[in-house]
Amino acid sequence: MARLIYSLFMVLLLCPLSATATHQVGGQLAMRAVGDIPGHFTITVTNYFEDNNRAAAVLSATIGIFRKRDNVQMTTVFAPESGRRSSIIYANSFCATQRNLNFITATFTADVQLSPGQYTDSEGYYLSYQTRNRNGGINNLTNPLQTGFTFYLEFPPLTTTGKYIHNSSPQFLPVNGEYVCMGEAFTYAFGGTDPDGDELRYSLITPLNAKNNNATAAAPYPDVFFAPGYSATNAIPGSPALSVNPQTGQLSVTASEIGLFVFAVRVDEYRNGQKIGEVRRDFQLLVVDCPSTQKPNPAAQIKDLPVTATKTTLCPGESATLVSTINPDWNYQWQRDGVNLANAASSSLVVTEQGEYTVQVSLKNACTQVGSTQSLTINSLNSKPTLTATGQLCATDGVASLHVSNVPDVSYQWFRDGQLVTGASLDSLLTTQPGTFQALLTHLTLGCQVRSDQLKLARAPAVLATLKPASGFNRICPADPLVLVADGGITYVWSLNGAPIAGLIEPLYTTRTTGTYNLTATDANGCKGTTLPLSISAVPPVTPTLDSPPPFCGTTAPVYTLIGKPGGGLFDGPGTSAALFTPASAGLGRHMLTYTVRPAPECSPVSATQVAVVYPIPTINLPEELLTFRGNTFTLQPELTGDPTAFRWSPGTYLSNAQTSAAQIENIRQSITYTLWIENAGHCTATDSIFISVVDHLYVPDAFTPNGDGKNDRWTLINKAAYPAIDVTVFNRWGAVIFHATGPDQEGFDGKLNGIDVPDGVYTYVVRPDPKLPPMQGRLLLLR
Repeated sequence: MARLIYSLFMVLLLCPLSATATHQVGGQLAMRAVGDIPGHFTITVTNYFEDNNRAAAVLSATIGIFRKRDNVQMTTVFAPESGRRSSIIYANSFCATQRNLNFITATFTADVQLSPGQYTDSEGYYLSYQTRNRNGGINNLTNPLQTGFTFYLEFPPLTTTGKYIHNSSPQFLPVNGEYVCMGEAFTYAFGGTDPDGDELRYSLITPLNAKNNNATAAAPYPDVFFAPGYSATNAIPGSPALSVNPQTGQLSVTASEIGLFVFAVRVDEYRNGQKIGEVRRDFQLLVVDCPSTQKPNPAAQIKDLPVTATKTTLCPGESATLVSTINPDWNYQWQRDGVNLANAASSSLVVTEQGEYTVQVSLKNACTQVGSTQSLTINSLNSKPTLTATGQLCATDGVASLHVSNVPDVSYQWFRDGQLVTGASLDSLLTTQPGTFQALLTHLTLGCQVRSDQLKLARAPAVLATLKPASGFNRICPADPLVLVADGGITYVWSLNGAPIAGLIEPLYTTRTTGTYNLTATDANGCKGTTLPLSISAVPPVTPTLDSPPPFCGTTAPVYTLIGKPGGGLFDGPGTSAALFTPASAGLGRHMLTYTVRPAPECSPVSATQVAVVYPIPTINLPEELLTFRGNTFTLQPELTGDPTAFRWSPGTYLSNAQTSAAQIENIRQSITYTLWIENAGHCTATDSIFISVVDHLYVPDAFTPNGDGKNDRWTLINKAAYPAIDVTVFNRWGAVIFHATGPDQEGFDGKLNGIDVPDGVYTYVVRPDPKLPPMQGRLLLLR
């Protein structure tokens, strides 16, 4: 079965490299704790490049570190190139040469010291490295030449509840140079390892594009645009399409299309069931049509052992020679544990390290499927086996499991602090005690021995679980829930009155229920601590009252003392100061006053309200006196202000209704003084008076006959004696005055002007009885 190319990259595989093609093929970020000082890390960018001048010009990487909650940039890291660039090794070198598959691995590493006191946000942080551009020959992206990369890594807070969190990111395995043969089942061990023993979960996701051509721009980052018909779960079409095993990270595909295809794998890091980080790796795989007729069929064996022997064990200092079928037309590439070995391209290989060895064979002068030998197992005692530990020794309890890297056909002895642990003879050891541990491995038939490296186990600090109310008071207010705050762990199990609160693992709990609360906190090490019981009571409710203030007449009304119960509350509103209401400060109008009481110092206030009304003082505008004719009927309409609502005229003589704002006077006979009293809703009052002078009607004759017969010889006004200020004027038809007299004792018009009779005819007159009365106009007939 042909091995696919791990082909990350193969931009040019399908077509020659164009002048505008770019050098970036894929890569990922890694973050490893140095282990000496909290916050000391090495951050590495691994880039896969086309080996050309453009790649040679890339000598460093700029990495941004951001807070996940709000994308605030914490710092920028400059990573220079570290180590020598290494070529990506292909099993079929002829195919690689023919298709310009000349790729290299370059790493850029920064040594950084992060402050644990600054990296405490519970949502964690992320790294990003952005670069451009991708290859123009990619089949499953739209406009790949204008599409970039964002390498992305998330990590947890360095400190939680005062405790430093030890963590390194998941680490991916190195890549092999391989390609996928269309129509043949292909698998590749694409997973990684976690230095802390955390659980890893794998998934296919959409690769990330670069953002704004800014190497340190914050998230969110745009996805690449898949061409129609492609997606994260159909990045390489096939039956089945490209997939990843969620537990192991192994890639699988039986491709149905040839081409160059981009995909990305995300590995999520879990500790104690909680996700604490992730790393994304961006890759390309090339699918080609592989002829199968010339596929080599090599064999391999361990030299000096029977052909059927497929495994052996090496004692310290020993080596083994692996040999394959010799054919001058073949290329050879040896692998250990599925990874191509450098400088291992002959038909034999001398080995000292433990592993599963195979040799990949291809034709020197043809691009065909690659043949593979059976696996040869080398178990070696040449190097110290590695001890790993899972679990945690807590302050007073806890169990840790020690495991030594497996070497078949050996017996095991375990030592703690240099002393033999009796009864321990397996490749793993459970312990409840701290100390420095080491395993001694003795081969059962060869008798040679090797000691593992040493591993020191220490107890974690005691988990100081705490539980307290956010308000600082162990009581619940009538109108407010109480927030309880837990600390000391990363997950929590709550209980109320001894019964668990289902589904609650967060450090905050909002409640309106009284009772006894406690919880168990689990820290990042998996250790637990329990709080003391916290008893929560209820604050009794209060219902404040505020006495209704009286109405106030005008802003000059006296200051009023407000009364609110229960005591100790606060008065508020216009014109209030302490418990005093000052109308002058409040001003005219309706004013909302409040009296506020807190059931307890931490509780929300409860208020009672009343309205204080400062009324305007009403006014009346009446003339001092009025002249009218005897028997007249008329209405007195005073000008009023202050919104009066009650009215009273006195006396009630000649009035049709004494309770209205306007007085209706009917058939007045005698002079009289009226007084009006008014009152508004605030019981504010005003009074005013008017004298009405009543006079007889003035009668003006409309004709007279000044002929000397002693009858009606003068034009005389009747009742003119009642009008001391009377003024009488008579005009001829041209408007000239022919008679004018004033006062009540005038004799009247005798028909003469300057002693000479005026002609008979019609004349006009104007009589002004009094300045308070309107003038009277009319026509006068003079007839002799």
